[in-house]
Amino acid sequence: MEKTRAMISANAEKHSHFEEYFKIIEIIEEHTLINPDVCIESCKALVEGISKTILINLDNTKTTENIDKDDLPKLFKDAMRILSDECEDLDGDFAARFSAIIQVIGEIRNKRSDISHGRMAPKFIFSSSKLASTVVNMTDSMLEYILEHYFSLNHTSDSALDYASKKMKAYNDWLDESVEFPIKKARFSKLLFENDYDEYENRFRNEFSQDIEEELKEAVSSIVDSLFISATKRESKIKKKIPVETKKEAAVITAEKEKTAEQEEKIIEKLVSDFDEDTFWSEAKNRALQEFAEAENLKSEELIEVVNEYLFSEKPPLRDDVAKTMNERPKLSEFKTVVPNLTEKIVAFANDLKNPEAEA
Repeated sequence: MEKTRAMISANAEKHSHFEEYFKIIEIIEEHTLINPDVCIESCKALVEGISKTILINLDNTKTTENIDKDDLPKLFKDAMRILSDECEDLDGDFAARFSAIIQVIGEIRNKRSDISHGRMAPKFIFSSSKLASTVVNMTDSMLEYILEHYFSLNHTSDSALDYASKKMKAYNDWLDESVEFPIKKARFSKLLFENDYDEYENRFRNEFSQDIEEELKEAVSSIVDSLFISATKRESKIKKKIPVETKKEAAVITAEKEKTAEQEEKIIEKLVSDFDEDTFWSEAKNRALQEFAEAENLKSEELIEVVNEYLFSEKPPLRDDVAKTMNERPKLSEFKTVVPNLTEKIVAFANDLKNPEAEA
């Protein structure tokens, strides 16, 4: 994790709370060879923690409470979308291109991690150091790219505050809750903004922003400590043989280990998918997509995003993503039949595009 460590170190003066992630990075580096599943679990936690930190810092409506229930792919997508809104040079379809990798890392963690929630014993499937190294390298490169753009932002802008902006909603609510205002139909924050802007800005810079900073530090520290404690409770060398009571159990373990090697090869192939949308979309394929979108009454931009993600991950698109492509959303009573049918059509269309004859 040299790239991520170097990026955090170079920006530690302004973003000291990110140094908390060094604990996770140490776990990743220490366990790549001796305990690959703890290493993969730690990669998942590192991406999750950094995604949460970006969301909380760039969107004042987000708190640890309202994002804790989000799964990793959603957290990552939301973080990349808000970051791309702030960074003009950030690749706009970054989330769509890499969310498949994030999802695979999460799936590996859920199936194989030693410290995931509710792990049954004995454990039958173990990852290899080769798979762990692949996950580490992909994670390191992605986080370097993400953090380079995040750290480039001006997090302490001196520009005038806009009361009506979405970003100020959390601060305005915070102000309203800080006093018992006698006029029920008036907002203290609004009156303060209009009659004493200096005080409005001063409290934002010196009180509210510090609260957000403390919340960020607590969120980062909580994520890191939770993983650190769980991982360090285990002995560093977890290669003890699991006692086998019957020949039947021994046969099951042997069979599972044989399957693991094949599964890991498929996982690695998926992680390093060579789909490149820049070279894939020829003039003929773009024309075919426009015709398909028109025939099915779909939004072409949203459709191409769904097709790109499917071709990259080779997984059927999510129901919500398919629904976003529709110009006219179906009634709730029709949703369960219309969306699955449309999903099948989109998948079939995407598969047809991969056929060399599609260029004709």
